[in-house]
Amino acid sequence: MIPLARWLAAGSVCCGGFLFSPVAAQSATMTIPGLGQMLAGDNSARALKCSGDAVTVSGNSNKLTLTGNCSQVVVNGNKNVVTVVAVGQIVLNGKQNTVTWIRSLKGAKPMTRITGTGNKIVKK
Repeated sequence: MIPLARWLAAGSVCCGGFLFSPVAAQSATMTIPGLGQMLAGDNSARALKCSGDAVTVSGNSNKLTLTGNCSQVVVNGNKNVVTVVAVGQIVLNGKQNTVTWIRSLKGAKPMTRITGTGNKIVKK
């Protein structure tokens, strides 16, 4: 059995007594009040609608299209590709992730924070 702290440190999502591990071949989505929408898993293609909330992607090689207004987009993992229509802040962690944005909610461009290597933020 893997200790909870080590499992969470590996990128698992915990909420409401349920644990979701990004080791799964498919992804799972959930909405957590106050935190926004979360997608965990690998190799999936999804479209989600933002209603002023945040979206967190945890996993690898996901393709995600976000419509509506997203207050924040956080991408954890590697080789994720996200297209977002309107965003306030973009945070990229991991390697070789790409976020393409169309419109900023605040000013000329969204606030950004990039860690890891090979991550890109592109205006469409």
